[in-house]
Amino acid sequence: MTDAQLAPAPTPARRRFLAEVGGLGLLFACAPLLRAEPRLAAAADVRHWLEQIETLSRRLRGNTLTSLQWRSEIDAVNTATPLTEYLPQLQFDRALQAMQRAGKDPAKTFIRLRDINGAPAQAAFAAAYFVFAKGQVITPHGHRGMVSAHAVVSGRLHARTYDRLGRDGDALLLRPRLDTPVLPGFSAAISASEGNVHWFVAERDASATLDVIVQDIDANGREFAIELVDPRAAKPDIDGIIRAPLISWEESSRRYQGVGG
Repeated sequence: MTDAQLAPAPTPARRRFLAEVGGLGLLFACAPLLRAEPRLAAAADVRHWLEQIETLSRRLRGNTLTSLQWRSEIDAVNTATPLTEYLPQLQFDRALQAMQRAGKDPAKTFIRLRDINGAPAQAAFAAAYFVFAKGQVITPHGHRGMVSAHAVVSGRLHARTYDRLGRDGDALLLRPRLDTPVLPGFSAAISASEGNVHWFVAERDASATLDVIVQDIDANGREFAIELVDPRAAKPDIDGIIRAPLISWEESSRRYQGVGG
C-alpha cells in the first residue's frame, strides 16, 4: 500500500491543503511504520488533527480568528483527540531520546513536518514536545508575539496558569487562573490575555507536553519575546491581582528550578 492510498482521493480544497502544508506531513521518515495494518487508522486520525490545527492557525494568522477564539477552539480539538494513541506517528521516540541527553531543563524536540513530496512543509504552526524528568520545571513566563497550546501526552505535571492583565513598569499584572495536577488528555492553550503566563512542574519521569506554536502574530506586540516573571514574589491584592516582577533567565532558574508542584 502506498502513502497515497491511506486516504480517499482529496477534494480540490483538500488537495490544495495537502500540497501547501502537507496534511500527510507526518508520514516523513515513519512511512514504513504506517504501512503496518494496525497503524492505518491512526495515520488518518493524525492527518485529521494536523488539518484542524493548520486551519485554526491559518485563520489566526489571517485575522479571521482572535487569539481568544484560537485558544478555545484548539483546546477543544486537543481534548477531543486521543493524542496518546498517535505518539508513534508523531515522533515521540525522538523526543524520549532527546530527554535522555538533556541536562537540568526539559528536552525540547520539534516535530518534522513534511509535505507530500518530502520537503519541509510551509505550515502556519510549529509542533514540538517538551519532555521532563521528574522535578524538572518550565519556569513562570509570559508571551509576546505568539500563542501556543500545550497538550499533556505522558506522565503527570502540575500546571499553573495566569491571565495577563497588563504591564506595570517592571512587572506583569496577573490573575491566577489554574493551579492543579494534570494528566494526558489535558490541554492548556494561551491567548494574548487568557492563560498567557504559565508554569509547569513534572511530577513523574517522562512527563511530556505536545505543543503547537504560532508566531509572528500581534499578541502583546508583534515582536516575539518570552518574559520571565516571579508570581510568588507578591500576594494577590483585594481584587486577586498579582504584580509579578519581571526577572532574568538566570534568576528564574535559580528561584524555580527544583521547586515542586
